[in-house]
Amino acid sequence: VGKFIEIMSTFLGGFVIALIKGWLLALVTLASIPLVVTAGGVISLIISRLSIREGAAYAGAGIVVEQAIGSIRM
Repeated sequence: VGKFIEIMSTFLGGFVIALIKGWLLALVTLASIPLVVTAGGVISLIISRLSIREGAAYAGAGIVVEQAIGSIRM
């Protein structure tokens, strides 16, 4: 939560300065924000789905390793 507040305050402060210094360029940049947010959301969904698949693969690999170690005789 603290990192989010830091990032948002930096973004908003920078954008206020951009609007004061170069308002026309800042407005053009403002138009691209929905595209960036949408792309970030899609990437977040993809990463979460791949993480679930990765966890399942590691669980299966753990079972195989457990069986292999269990079958070693001394």
